Amino acid sequence: MEKLYVNGSIHTLDAASPLVSALAAVDGRIVAIGTEAEVRAAVSPAAEVVDLGGRTVTPAFSDTHMHLLSYVGSKREVDLSAVHSVEELIAACRAALAAGQLANGWLMGRAWNQNGWSVPRIPDRHDLDQISREVPIALSRACYHVICINSRAIELLGLSAACDGVLREDECNCLYEALADPSEEALESMVLEGCGDLLKNGIVCAHTDDFGETETYKPVYNAYRRLAEANRLPVRIVQQCHFGEPETLKQFLADGRFYGETHGHYRLGEHKLLLDGSLGARTSYMRKPYADDPSTQGIPLFTEESLYELTRISHAAGFPIAAHAIGDGAIEMLLNTVARLQAESPRPDPRHGVVHCQITDEAQLKRIAQLGMQAYVQPIFVKADQHITEARVGAQLAKTSYAWKTLLGLGINISGGSDCPVEPFDLLPNLACAVTRTDPTMPGAKPWHPEQCLSVEEAVRVFTQGAAYASFEEDERGTLSVGKVADFAVLSRDIFTINPNEIGSTKVEMTVVDGEIAWEK
Repeated sequence: MEKLYVNGSIHTLDAASPLVSALAAVDGRIVAIGTEAEVRAAVSPAAEVVDLGGRTVTPAFSDTHMHLLSYVGSKREVDLSAVHSVEELIAACRAALAAGQLANGWLMGRAWNQNGWSVPRIPDRHDLDQISREVPIALSRACYHVICINSRAIELLGLSAACDGVLREDECNCLYEALADPSEEALESMVLEGCGDLLKNGIVCAHTDDFGETETYKPVYNAYRRLAEANRLPVRIVQQCHFGEPETLKQFLADGRFYGETHGHYRLGEHKLLLDGSLGARTSYMRKPYADDPSTQGIPLFTEESLYELTRISHAAGFPIAAHAIGDGAIEMLLNTVARLQAESPRPDPRHGVVHCQITDEAQLKRIAQLGMQAYVQPIFVKADQHITEARVGAQLAKTSYAWKTLLGLGINISGGSDCPVEPFDLLPNLACAVTRTDPTMPGAKPWHPEQCLSVEEAVRVFTQGAAYASFEEDERGTLSVGKVADFAVLSRDIFTINPNEIGSTKVEMTVVDGEIAWEK
C-alpha cells in the first residue's frame, strides 16, 4: 500500500531533515521525506494522496506508563475528582447509588484527593456508612494507593471489626481479590475501547501494567495476543509485566514467556514492580520522616534484600526492570539493587528504569546516570504535586525533585507517561506540563522550579523518541525517518511556535499507524 502525505509542516525529529512538507509510506514504513516532488518520485503514480492542509505533524506519541484496563474499568466508577470535602463526596456517592451506578453489586468510586479540601482528611468507614450500610462501597484515592471502604465492605472482605475502613498499599489487595475477574472476551472489549481512546490522543504505543487485573497473568496475555494475532489491535502495546513475588515471576518464565516476545502489535516489555506508594497519601517511602508528618516515612513494599531476590530473576532472564519508586528512600533502594545486580551479573545496556522518579537529591540523579538507567516520568503530576511537595519533603529536597531538565543534562533517557487512570492520558496537556511546569487551573501562575522546564522539542522527544528507546525500539519508531514505521499525529496548532500555555488545549486531529489513518476527527 502506497500513501503520500503532502502539504504539511512535518517535524520529523530527524536531525538530517528536521522539517519537511511531505512524507511517503509503503507497506507501513517511511520510504521518503522531503518536498512533495521528492516524495512523489519514491512511489508510483497510483499512490493515494492525503492533503494535510498545512497542519503540524509530529511522530506519533507514546505513553510509557499506564494501566489501560484499569482506565476502562474506571469509566464505570463514580468520578470523585471534583469533590472538595467529605460532605461533597458523600452527596456524590448517594446520587450515584440512587441512579443505580453499581458494579457487580458494589458502589465503586475513584479520584478523590483530600489535599485540595478545606479539611484535608481521608474519609473512613463512618463517613461511607452515611452513604449506605447495606451496599458495599470502595472509593479509591486519585493515586490508587489508598482505598476507603464502608462497614458492609469490611464485613464481606472478612476484615476485623476494628478496621477503620482505610486500606493502604498491600492492604488493598483483599479488595482486588474479592472482585470477580472479567472474562477474556470482556477483556478484549475493554482493550479495544481503551485503544480507541488512545488513538484520539495521538497515542499509538502504550506501556501498560495490566497483569494485575486478573488472578493470573494469562487471561490478560491471552486477550491481547488473540487481538494482535487477528490484526485487531490498533495500538502498539508494550506489556509492563508486573510480578511482585519470585514464585509468580518464575512461573511466567517457566511458561515460556520472554522479554520482547512479540505478536503483531503486542509485545512483552519490562518487569514492573512497585516499591512504595504515593506522595499525596504520604505512603511513598522517604529516607527521613515527612516534613509535615514526622510520624511516618511512608510505606516500603520491599526490603532491599527481598527486592534483590526478586529482580535478580528478571535481570538474569534479560528483562529491563521498571520499578515504581517515588520517595527518595525507595529510589535509593532501587539504585543499590541495580548496582548489585550489575556488579554480580553485568549486562550491557540493560535499561533498568525508575518509574515516576519524583523525590530525588543530586547524588541520586547522578547515580541514575552512572548506572545507565532510564526514567519513566509523568509531567502531568506536577500540576497537583507542586502544591504539596515542599510541605511534604522540605524546600531543599523539592528543588532537586521532578528534575526532568537535570535528567536530560546527565544524559539519562526519559520517556513520558500518565499513569492513567491516576491522571488522564490526554497527551498534549501532559506534554504542556513538561514545558510550563504550571497548574493550568491557575492562569498566570509562574512555573514551579522553572530551571527544570523542557523546551517544546525536548518535551515532544520525551513522548516519542525517548519512549521508543525505553523498549529498545529506537530504530523502529520515535522519529519520522526513512525506514521507520509511518506513525504520526496531526495537530490543530503548531505547538512549536504558539504560546506554551496554549499547548494543552491543542487537539489531535488525525492519528496515523503503519501509514494508514487509524483515527480522524
